[in-house]
Formats: sequence, C-alpha cells, structure tokens
Amino acid sequence: MARKKAGFYNEDPISGSAFQLIIELDEQEMRCMSKKVDNGTIVAFEYFSLDKDQTEDWNDIFYEIKTISKLFNKTYKLVTCYFCTPESILVPEKFLTATSAEDYLNLIYGESSRMEVKYEKLIATRSFINTYRIKKSLAELLTRQFIIFQTSHVYTSLLNDVMNRRKNEEQLVKLQFYHGHFIMAIFKDAKIQMIQTFSFKIAEDAVYYIIRAAQQFGINTEFAIVELSGMIDLNTELYLQLKKVYENIEINSMEANGIMFEVNKEYPPHYFAPFFKLAL
Repeated sequence: MARKKAGFYNEDPISGSAFQLIIELDEQEMRCMSKKVDNGTIVAFEYFSLDKDQTEDWNDIFYEIKTISKLFNKTYKLVTCYFCTPESILVPEKFLTATSAEDYLNLIYGESSRMEVKYEKLIATRSFINTYRIKKSLAELLTRQFIIFQTSHVYTSLLNDVMNRRKNEEQLVKLQFYHGHFIMAIFKDAKIQMIQTFSFKIAEDAVYYIIRAAQQFGINTEFAIVELSGMIDLNTELYLQLKKVYENIEINSMEANGIMFEVNKEYPPHYFAPFFKLAL
C-alpha cells in the first residue's frame, strides 16, 4: 500500500514542458519533486511510504501512487529516477568492460535474471564507475509511465556532492539516513574507502555498523569529521549514541528555494537535504 505522508505545492503550473520530475525510490519510500528547468526552482514535493506486503508488487504500488499523487500523472520535459538500492559497487574504469559490470555484481550479490545492470561515471573522481542493478519489472513500469526517463543512483550523487565540497579532508564519514536504512561513505586522505547501505531496526544496530566500519578503516573517532543528513531526528537515542562515538558531527543541509521554504517549516532542513540536492 502506498500512503502520501507529505505534499507541498506552489501555485500552478507545476508540470509541463518547462519542468523536470525527479524521483528517489527505495523499497520503503518514494520522494518526488518538480523543478523548473530554466532556473532550478523546486515548485512541488511529495513524499510516500510504500508498505508492501507479500501479495503486492510494484504494479499495485504504482497504481495507488497515481491515484493520490498530483505529480505522477503529468507530463514533463525530463524525468529522472534515482535508485536508492544497496546492489552497487565502484569499479575502476580501467577494469570495466561490456560484460564485467554484470560479472562483478553477480559475484557480490548473486546472479539474477530479474535484474537490469546500469553504470555511470563519477565526475568527482574521474576514475571510478558506479555499477548497479535494478529490477527489470520496475524499469518496465517506469517506461510505461513516462515513456522516456533517465536513471541514476543515489551513491553517484552523494559521492559527487561530498568529494566536490570536501576535497582535502583527512578523515571524513558521511552518514545519510532513511527510514530503516542508512548510507555510509568513508574517506581518508580525500580518497573514497567505502560506500555501503546498512539496514537497521533499532539505534544499537546502526551504531554497531558505524563503530565497526571505523575500526576496519582505521578512523580516529576523536579526529574524524562526521557529516550527517537525511531522516534522523536529533533528539532520538540514535543521534545521542552517535555523539558518544564521534566528537565532530556536522549537520548538512542546503540553501532553500521555492517550495523548500514550506517543507522546512514542518521538517528540519537536513531531513530532505539529500533528496533536494538531486535537483542541483
């Protein structure tokens, strides 16, 4: 079942040939925004939870979204869908061939005929390719809905953003939270060491993964900077425990524009910052 948790809209128009629709999708949630192509102003934002049970598939979810969304049934100049999926690996460009991307993914995550392989270059590094895979059925649904759309992966956006802004950090940990999972990226001497998605149900689970990664990559928790953003409440047990691990935590947000001013009245500025950065 799809439920709309939030919807913010400027006065019409919010769709048409002058607008781009941007979607961020994972197994539990979907976020959508409409952006003016000419000046980048965000004019509409929707946020859905996807409470799928074993009998539902993406066809059911998409049908429900289309009945409650003010954005999904419109036309746009461009549609871009960012996938927030864990099945992704960074491959040095010199090792990437026509078949190697699928081979690498199969080696790490297992073979599956139901998956479609994608890849994209990291602009910030110019040496790595983000190879990832998505469900073929989901790609087919998006094609039927929008005819022409572009795909990308959240890892690519995250890494390009952080590495362009923070090129000289000796030790940096980026934590980007969602409901039920978070992305962790670790940098040492301005080089990416890892990026991975971790699922969690309680605060202790998330903190365990964060501490373990610090130990594995030799991160000094008294010295390193943690950049934090996404769906994490700064009054929760998770954040309080995280502060006990790392001394230097920075909350990352972005300058608001358009409908973001209304969104930030109801949600902390860091809450949807990772999603709004997809419009940059």
